[in-house]
This record gives sequence, C-alpha cells and structure tokens, in this order.
Amino acid sequence: MKRFFAKGFAVLLAVMMFFTLLSRAADSFLVARVFAETYSAKKIEHIVNTEAVVQKNLELPVMTEPGILVKTVYVQEGSPVKAGDILAKLDEAHLAEQIGLLRDEIRSLRLQNEAITANRGLEEEEKKKQGQRAREDYDKAVRKNEENLRRAEEEVRQAEEEINRFAGGAGASLSQEESEAKKTQLWQTYFDKKQACEDVKRSGADEVEAAARALEDAQAKGTADPSLQINAIHIEQKEEALEAYKKLEEAGGIISAGEAGTVTGVFVATGQMTGDTAAFTMASTAGGIRLVAVVKQEEARYVEIGDAVTVDKNGIKYEDFSVTAIRQTADGGAEITAESAGHADEFLIGEGALIRIVKQSGLYSVAVPLSAVHTEQGKNYVFVLDQKPTVLGTEYFTRKAQVRIIDKNSDYAALEEGTLGRDNLIVTESNQYISAGDRVRLQTS
Repeated sequence: MKRFFAKGFAVLLAVMMFFTLLSRAADSFLVARVFAETYSAKKIEHIVNTEAVVQKNLELPVMTEPGILVKTVYVQEGSPVKAGDILAKLDEAHLAEQIGLLRDEIRSLRLQNEAITANRGLEEEEKKKQGQRAREDYDKAVRKNEENLRRAEEEVRQAEEEINRFAGGAGASLSQEESEAKKTQLWQTYFDKKQACEDVKRSGADEVEAAARALEDAQAKGTADPSLQINAIHIEQKEEALEAYKKLEEAGGIISAGEAGTVTGVFVATGQMTGDTAAFTMASTAGGIRLVAVVKQEEARYVEIGDAVTVDKNGIKYEDFSVTAIRQTADGGAEITAESAGHADEFLIGEGALIRIVKQSGLYSVAVPLSAVHTEQGKNYVFVLDQKPTVLGTEYFTRKAQVRIIDKNSDYAALEEGTLGRDNLIVTESNQYISAGDRVRLQTS
C-alpha cells in the first residue's frame, strides 16, 4: 500500500512538473516582452535637410550706347564669364556712321547758336534805335502840347481883355443896339476861345499819353528766349555721347564684362540696334552667393534668421552660410534664403546644392524615446510598468499615463513635467501589441 502511494505521489509530481514547464513555455510565447527605461534630461535637436537652388545675389547692368547695330552676341543667359570676356561686338561701320552724324549735329547746333547771338545783337541795336525815336517823339509831343496850350490860353486872355476894355468905355460911341451886339460878339469869342483851350488840353494830353506808351513799349524788355541755353545742353549731351562712341570705336566695338560673374539677362540681338536700357545683366561674384530653398510647415518653425547653414555641393561642404531671409509660402511652409559673402566663383546660377540647418533646444527635464509615445483620439500617452505579486511571483503590468509633448524630433520627445515619476519604468519597445493592464515580461538586454 505504501508503495502504491509513493508511486502515485511521484506520478503527481511529474504531472505538476510537466504542466509547470508547459505553462512557462506558453508564457514565453503569449506574454509580451518589453524594453523599458526611466525618463532622462535631454536637449532636442532639430535637423532641416533640403535641396536649394543657387540664385543671383548682386545683379549689375552692362551698358552700351543706344542706336548702334549689333554684329555678334557671344553669350547667353546663364553663361559664366570672367572680367574682360567679350559679351558682344557692335558693327564698326555703323558706329563710325553714327559718330559722323553726331559731329554734324554738334556743328549744326553751334552754328544755330552763332546765328542766334548775331540776331540778338541786331535786335538789341534796332530796339535801342526805336527807344531813342520814341523818346524824341515823346519830348516833341510834350513841347508841342505846351506850346499849343500856351497859345490857347493867350487867346482866352486876349478875349477877356477885349471884354474888359469894352466894359471900360471903349464902346461908348456905339448905339445901344450896336453896343449890345458887340458885347454879345465879345462874349461869344471868349467862350469859343475857352472851349478851344479845353480842347487843346484834352488833345494834347492824349498825344503825350500815346507818346509815353510808345516810349514805355520801346523800353520794355523782350520775352525770354532760352534757345541758346537749350542748344548748349544738347551740345553737351551730344559731346558726351560722341566721347562714348569714340571709346567704343577705339575698343573695336566690343562690349566686355567689367568683372567676373554669371550672365542673367541678354537684351541685345544680332542684327538689331542697341537700346536705351542695359545690354546685359550679370550676377556679380562680388555679391557673394545666395541659395533659396523651400521647407515644409513642420520644419519651417525651427528655422530663424541668423541660423548657421551647412551647404553640400557635389560632396564639398561650406560652413559659412547663414539664413538671411524667411518668407512664408501659401501652404504654410517657408522659403528660406541662405547667403555667404564668398565662394561666388564656385557656384553657378541655377545649380542645386543641399543645405542642412541644425537647431538644438534648451535642456528638457523629462525626455523619452519617441517610440514610447502613443496617440489615441488626439491624446498622447505612454505605458508605465507597475509591479504586482502573483502566484508565480512578482510580475510587471502595464498602465497608461497621459502626457503632453512640448517638443520632439525623430528620436526623442520632451514631455511636460509632473506626469511621470522619476522611478517610473516607461515602455520604449515591445515585441507585440500591448494595452493597459497587460502582464508583460521586462527584457534587460
């Protein structure tokens, strides 16, 4: 009997051992294995990588004289040139013809000025004569008026004396009828003389006034005539153009680059005349280099004016670029301009280069790997491990802890303080899907 119980107990132990091994084997497959760590203090680094295009920076015009026939154009837009390189050649025969025309125009203007000066002298002399004659006429009118008025006044005085003599007894021998007739005659003569004197005054005054006006007109200054000054300005302008044409002629009609750069605009064509505007425009190497790139909205917020920029062109890195301008685009992104004062002879307008901007935040107290953060219904959370006693010993169980992200990059997320404890183990990786309350196995390596 004892042997029977001993054998049964052994079988029971074997069964229990079998199921224990089976349970552990199943547990190794069914229970999620996780890696976890506590949060740490970190700086969040943001890296903006994008492709940029070289654009013109300092653009300068290449001028030439207008109205000259273009014989040959040697460059096109985008052509790199060195100082002294030939951009175009003008037709020398047409240039010589224009020089001859300018000389003729200058000679014609000078002859006009000589004629104007001579005519003005003649006009001044004639005006002087007219003034002298007007003065003589005025003086003559004054004298004539004074003489006529003196005579008229004398006749009035004589008529008055005749009346006085007759009244004093000169007509005593006359009959009454004859006396009345004589008296009437004398007074009529007096009134006629008085009227004649007034007429002389009026007519004399009119003549003197007319002579005075004629004198004033003769002495008046003539209207301003700026012909000499205008012609002088035209002569000066044409002489300047002539000097410029002569320099072009001495240079063989060649238009050349004043300094090294890239041609950004060609505004002349073979067989056409040069215009009043620039013949060419050039991006000067003296202006440095400008790169323009467009970044997405999520990257644009990390870029600021003054940020250092690393440029990679065909494997060569340039570290002296910086952000000089930021312009928002319609989609919420940004157009970034990066410039350098050097390297202009190493870049061509329109070619591409890679730019890299690295921004590092301040130190955040709570930071976890980005893989630890999950999102559900617009809210962020992490899984925290809690230890609990079980029949199999102390086990780890998951718990959701809601968090708020204040900064992140592709590797780490900085979280608002106060949500997590310093000793909390935060799940960063799991070999299978987990949810809150799950029992998990903590992996240490």
